[in-house]
Amino acid sequence: MFGYNQPATDAGLIGCPHCDMLQHLPDLEAGASARCPRCDKELWRSRPDSINRTLALTFAAALLYVVANSVPMLGLTVVGRAAATTVLGGALHLWSNGQQIVGVLVLFTAIIAPALQIGFMLAVCLGALRERPPRWVGMLMRYHPTTRTWSMIEVMMLGVLVALIKISDYATVIPGMALFVLLVLVFLLAGIQASFDPREVWSRIEWAEGEARRTAPDDRLVGINVLSAAGPSAMQHGLQSCETCTLLSRPVPGGEEGRCPRCDEELEFRKAASIQRTWAYVIAAAICYIPANVLPVLTTTTATGADSDTILQGVILLWSPTGWPLSLIVLFASIMIPSAKIVALAYLLITTQRGSIKNNRQRIRLYRTVEFIGRWSMVDVFVDTFTAALIQLQPLMSVEPAPGLLFFAAVVVLTMLAVESFDPRLIWDATSAREVST
Repeated sequence: MFGYNQPATDAGLIGCPHCDMLQHLPDLEAGASARCPRCDKELWRSRPDSINRTLALTFAAALLYVVANSVPMLGLTVVGRAAATTVLGGALHLWSNGQQIVGVLVLFTAIIAPALQIGFMLAVCLGALRERPPRWVGMLMRYHPTTRTWSMIEVMMLGVLVALIKISDYATVIPGMALFVLLVLVFLLAGIQASFDPREVWSRIEWAEGEARRTAPDDRLVGINVLSAAGPSAMQHGLQSCETCTLLSRPVPGGEEGRCPRCDEELEFRKAASIQRTWAYVIAAAICYIPANVLPVLTTTTATGADSDTILQGVILLWSPTGWPLSLIVLFASIMIPSAKIVALAYLLITTQRGSIKNNRQRIRLYRTVEFIGRWSMVDVFVDTFTAALIQLQPLMSVEPAPGLLFFAAVVVLTMLAVESFDPRLIWDATSAREVST
């Protein structure tokens, strides 16, 4: 059982989530941001009237989400035959053609996760506006970052754009109302993320253990500020940093684990078995990467026979005087980025295990780059999903998903899980230990 930690500091003292440097957040003017002086991670951005502005944007996003999933997104016509599909139709087509796992992934990333992202944010804002926000607001805040990570409407939109270019060689493509609604929804979701200040919400909600306990200042923490890039880490002071609400707290004497007294999150000084779990995901992704590029991802059947295409063959087919930019996008997103992620993660793991203290800033930038680009590899999954869902013009032509699509989707998911399981603070632990010893 995990017991509640003792809050050891004021809310302005935090440990950087990427390097664990202990520092005070300064007072900021509206729109200004505070960055970690050691790893340059943005720690906080002041957003005035955050809850009200976020609530307005979220209401608009909820309305557009309902419309986007109620009307057709794409349609096509050829020699008197017509076909159309919705966002849900793409996932259902995969399911009915033996690609149940990929179908569930598309359903989750394009429909379920966005719905949870919007729904959680709407509930959080409404709850936070109450005079005494209930504790369930904190619970939703714990899970909202996960829904944001797996909500991929903007990635799907890029995939649909590529599919439009690809399908236009075979038939006349008719963009549906949902396509334009989804485009607006992409910008609304970006606006929600830019306007939301989680610190404002955490300052209002009731703590998991009851009322926040006011503790006396800790003499060991006096003088810590943001002026030095060689400051101590929170772990060196025996403090655990909550990844959900950023509160620093001290476990019970002799304890290594505990619960955040504010949001009830399980706390550890570092993610449990981070290196081992990340290696497992990376190795699994590397294994799946081979069949993902060797096996076909789509099979096209016409009156003259069937033809199967791999990811690389799809890139070549897209290449044309007008379609080469999209061809390059698919090349980078589907072939180069997955392999680069695997190599980059392996490099981070090896250097961290060796206790390297060199190029820490470059390595943390590499980690952030891998974290940012990871989801964009899903582009090809969405391209193949909506291409197959639309081109169902039997007996003239039909397109079905092929086995390579499952392996490619596995590479995307496994590399994203690898990034999630890696603890970037491990990069800096050897440096922090050396600074203390000197």
